[in-house]
Amino acid sequence: MATAPAAPAPGPLDGLAATFALSLAVLLAGLAALFQATAGGTAFTTETLRRSAVAQAPAPVPDFRVIDAQGREQSLRELLASDGRVWIVDFVYTRCQTLCLALGTVFQQLQADMLAQGLQDRVGLLSISFDPLHDRPPALADYARRMRMADGTWALLSLADPADRRRLLDSFGIMVVPAPLGEFEHNAALHLVTPDGQLVRILGLDEGPRALALAQALARQGQP
Repeated sequence: MATAPAAPAPGPLDGLAATFALSLAVLLAGLAALFQATAGGTAFTTETLRRSAVAQAPAPVPDFRVIDAQGREQSLRELLASDGRVWIVDFVYTRCQTLCLALGTVFQQLQADMLAQGLQDRVGLLSISFDPLHDRPPALADYARRMRMADGTWALLSLADPADRRRLLDSFGIMVVPAPLGEFEHNAALHLVTPDGQLVRILGLDEGPRALALAQALARQGQP
């Protein structure tokens, strides 16, 4: 009675083929996850994804009670809508000696450009502190003096209720990490907000002139 030939023993090439197939499957799964996580490959960092999402679909800014350097408390949404201006918004804390100084320099240049062009009635600058436990009116007033903020052109606010801090940061996509000596590490950008409280664009610190041009265009669109 004839017997069937024995199957050949797997050789080195068979093992390599199996390893290659497994590696390819893992790679394809990873690429699929990356494609999904980066919005179809259009964004490769959280910051880029955040800016892309806002540019495509403006996000409403939640309302908060805020306080200024004179101790006056008001609604953030009411402030944004008070005079029809488009706002360029950044986030700082008054004890910062690093990134906030760069932000301050950018805003100082924007303030100078706005005043030179007479744009302060159509565009406003707004800095909001994310350190409300420390940044009460005296600290805000000192920071405003150091930054040479022009009244009516560049405003500085802190949260009236420190419990709103997390919601504020999340609404603008600001990431804040505690650092040694009571300081913070945080991301920074220029946020364009319309008078009706819509976050419509997020730009980098090196895009001050573009931010001002876009704010002017938005202000013209909103004119009756």
